[in-house]
Amino acid sequence: MKIKAYLTIYLTLSLTALLAVAMVLLAGIRKNTARMEEELALDTAGWSVLAEYHQELFRQYDLFFIDTSYGSSYPAVEAIGEHVKSYANRNLQNTNLIDARLELIGIQDAEIAADHGGQVLKRQIVEYEENYFGLDELENLLSKFEITGQEQIAEKDLLKKRDENERRLASEPPPVKKVTKKRYHLDTGKTEMIEEEEEVPIENPAAYVNDLRNKGILSLVVSDPAKISGKGISPEEYLSCRRDILQGTGILQERIEAGGALTEVKEKILLDAYIFQKFGYFGQEKEGAGLDYQVEYLLEGKGTDTENLKAVVNKLLLFREAANAAYLYGDAAKMAEISAMAASVAAVAVAPYLQPLLETSILFAWAYIESVQDVKLLLSGGKVPVIKAASDWQTSLSSILDFKGGTVSEGTSRGLNYQQYLSMFLLTKRENGLLFSMMDVMEMDIRRTAYNENFRMDGCVSGFRAAAEFADTGGGNCSFLRTYYY
Repeated sequence: MKIKAYLTIYLTLSLTALLAVAMVLLAGIRKNTARMEEELALDTAGWSVLAEYHQELFRQYDLFFIDTSYGSSYPAVEAIGEHVKSYANRNLQNTNLIDARLELIGIQDAEIAADHGGQVLKRQIVEYEENYFGLDELENLLSKFEITGQEQIAEKDLLKKRDENERRLASEPPPVKKVTKKRYHLDTGKTEMIEEEEEVPIENPAAYVNDLRNKGILSLVVSDPAKISGKGISPEEYLSCRRDILQGTGILQERIEAGGALTEVKEKILLDAYIFQKFGYFGQEKEGAGLDYQVEYLLEGKGTDTENLKAVVNKLLLFREAANAAYLYGDAAKMAEISAMAASVAAVAVAPYLQPLLETSILFAWAYIESVQDVKLLLSGGKVPVIKAASDWQTSLSSILDFKGGTVSEGTSRGLNYQQYLSMFLLTKRENGLLFSMMDVMEMDIRRTAYNENFRMDGCVSGFRAAAEFADTGGGNCSFLRTYYY
């Protein structure tokens, strides 16, 4: 019996130790099960919130963003946390393993479209375009832009030369000539011949064109001015002019680490490609848009289509005038025509010293009316080379005397079209300003759709980091820090 008693005590002590170990294991299993269930509930909730992307923004612009206003009048990042909490607790209600709830949720970081000058928006656009174009197509696109960029014009230098020439010509004293006149003396009744100096007016052949520069030009370059869009907006209602822009924390570190690296040039090209896929411009207007000439708005930022088109046309005219002047300087035959006209005017005025100034004035006048025809051709769907050949020239020198526009030739199959000239201008625009103008246009278009009258791009989030704390009936608490992004 003594031996049996020893065995009973030993077994009792052993069972006590085993039960203690079992209880610890069960507690650990329960804790890990609870943690797993809570983590799964949180992840499901996080991805469910991402599934609430703005439908209209996706439909029109292929962008994934959460509108944190959720249809209300004002966006708030905190609303994302409320949605995560609601989804997580509903997920936990569907399990019988544990009785837990998400007690606290905080959004620590958020990528807002307007962060860092619009870099969050740009990143998503670049990723979209990388997937839209295949590798071969992307290389072809890059080569086209490289070809376009090879032809450069010293635009500022040439236009500065034009302006300085006009100032010098205007400041020159008028030439004088001696004329013989009869003078009658009343007291003696006699007449005598006297010599007097008389100013000779300078009939500058470029004067008509110089006056034309300061007048409305749209009627000369648009085939049917009555069809120019009359749409307008109030710029102060949109992102670029708002003072209360909502800010997040910028691009999430996880996205930076996961993303590939593109050169700045390739990013610009992809951004440019996206603009012409999603935004309208003169001749290719987007249906139902707030403004018809959206790309022109990106460049100029004015409140009406007419103002934006006029500003872009003036920019085109200046660029083409400089390019055409550069061509004229290299065309010996046309320079001979210009010299002959200037010489005849200087001879009539008895002012041969004015001939060089008149030549320059006439040259730029001819370049300008050629530019008017170039822009008219571009707006009608034609192409104009950056640097012309003799066969591309459209106007005669005599047309500067009374230029009224007129029909344009069919143009040439080589050169750039209107869209490509707009691309050149876009590449010179400061990127932050361009991205904010793009968001202006997005707001204009989205606000025209149902239930989106208060839509704001600075209320749109593409990724967030959430800190969550769960509690269960057993007194357990679990904390998580999770990141979700498109």
